[in-house]
Amino acid sequence: MKNFFQQMVASFLGTLAAIVVLLSLGASSLVLLFVLIAAEADPVLEEKTALILDLATPIRDTSPTLNLQQGLLGNREEMLPLRTVVNAIEKAAGDDRIVALLIDGRRSNQVEGYANLSEVQQALAKFKQSGKKIIAYGLNYSELGYYLASTADSILINPMGGVEMNGLGTQPIFFTGALAKAGIGVQTLRVGSYKGAIEPYTRENLSPENRQQQQLLLEQIWQIYLTSVADNRSLTVPQLQAIANEEGLLFADIALREKLVDKVTYWDEALAELKQSGVWINDSDEAEEEEEQEFRKISLAEYHRLQTWEAESHDQGPKVAIVYLEGSIVNGRGTWENIGGDRYGELLRTIRQDDDIKAVVLRINSPGGSASAADIIWREVELLQAQKPVIISMGNVAASGGYWIATAGEKIVAQPNTVTGSIGVFSILFNVENLGDRLGLNWDEVATGELANVGSSIKPKTELELAIFQRAVDRVYDVFLDKVGSARNLPPAALDSVAQGRVWTGVEAQKVGLVDQLGGLQTALTLAAAQAELGEQWQVKEYPTPRGLNSLLWSNFSHSFTQNSVVLPPFLQSNWQQLERELTELAQFNDPQGIYARLPFTFHFLNP
Repeated sequence: MKNFFQQMVASFLGTLAAIVVLLSLGASSLVLLFVLIAAEADPVLEEKTALILDLATPIRDTSPTLNLQQGLLGNREEMLPLRTVVNAIEKAAGDDRIVALLIDGRRSNQVEGYANLSEVQQALAKFKQSGKKIIAYGLNYSELGYYLASTADSILINPMGGVEMNGLGTQPIFFTGALAKAGIGVQTLRVGSYKGAIEPYTRENLSPENRQQQQLLLEQIWQIYLTSVADNRSLTVPQLQAIANEEGLLFADIALREKLVDKVTYWDEALAELKQSGVWINDSDEAEEEEEQEFRKISLAEYHRLQTWEAESHDQGPKVAIVYLEGSIVNGRGTWENIGGDRYGELLRTIRQDDDIKAVVLRINSPGGSASAADIIWREVELLQAQKPVIISMGNVAASGGYWIATAGEKIVAQPNTVTGSIGVFSILFNVENLGDRLGLNWDEVATGELANVGSSIKPKTELELAIFQRAVDRVYDVFLDKVGSARNLPPAALDSVAQGRVWTGVEAQKVGLVDQLGGLQTALTLAAAQAELGEQWQVKEYPTPRGLNSLLWSNFSHSFTQNSVVLPPFLQSNWQQLERELTELAQFNDPQGIYARLPFTFHFLNP
């Protein structure tokens, strides 16, 4: 029996050691083997090919994060970086092998973010100027999907399909009643009459100020949408607004009647439209191999990879760095899904010390977050700006702590429908006194002074403690105002009128002096290169760089243990997902002082 236990223990320890060695020393080789097995050959581009923009593929700022499933299956198109999309479309405009572009909406429409899609629209406009056709075909066009499809020369729709045209709306969640029922108390501090980020925890509905600014912001973004679609479809804004008010969701035949689409047709019939545009169509009646395409096509990701491969042998000169700041701003290093102050501070220092990088574009797509973390990044941007030009490019949202960081740049570029501003701060103080009473929990106290336990969440804060926290909030707000005023050359009166937590669209922000220029990421890159006097030959390097293989392996092991297995019916999924998003955001409130510069609401209508 003794030998049995010895053998069992030895076997266990040997197995454990093997696992440790495999994970720590062999993880890179293992993942590399998986990736090599799944690696695709470089795409080959033939004549008479159509470039495919798939509306089922999200378009976001940063490169997609590769996971093991994608590596094994070779599926790397679940998300596309904005620059990949824009560059591929613009390159294809001058490529004789590409004769047309298909906006493919046969699957679900997952494209997101009005500001990002505005930049894609601009690239599509350049493609059309080259004389090549853009054709859109879809089953059900979402509002965002139709925003892109409206740029097409011809919009086709399946007979069983439809078009969403019903306006923008948001339905924020308020936790006040739930917190009260749970016995959790809330005390809040803020500066700025429009700074409504505390309202989900203190009210049961929107304050008049918050409702006013949300309504105004939605209307401004909606008007930009209507104007763009109206121009593309030779319609008027009143016509489209009437459709939104009276129809909302249009079946295919109604969409045709209202001139939102050009033809109701099945996919096999739509192929004839592609053929007329010069695309090679496989219309042979003979049996073909299963893998043979029905028409010549290349995806945006494949075309971008092909262009990269073809350009590898060319020296493109000095570097312009793009640093993507995407997600909530958090204290510490953060994760790959948010902006950790320490991690990005180190990254910016590395870029500052890299002599090969001559200019920098900070691409901000963030609602803000920790004021302390935002200031850490701000300081590093300021030091970077002292050595090389730093241009700020605002994505869908660059507000509050995101705008705090932006003030350190040389110039700020935003899209007309970017959400920005929100210059204000707040603090939320939770306590569990009532919860403790309900559960029969009691706390005693031993302290050397009245304020020794000021950071405790056991009891509500006293008037003295609240005054201390309010002074801290006021001080942080003054620091925020000073940075904005100095960077934007705004006198106190003008500064007060644009601050107070008020949120602006990019076009309005330019009018009040918070933004220098309207445009997208490419506009910011061109401006950065010009400020650094780089001429025409320069290359782009993107940061943060993709994760190493070891971290990839560990993250996937972690994901496999933590993945949510709850399956809900469709009518509950969106509400559950909204609740999950709100709770996830709350979990990222980790500022050491408990003071935050963040948007007063979450724009889920921008990224449905």
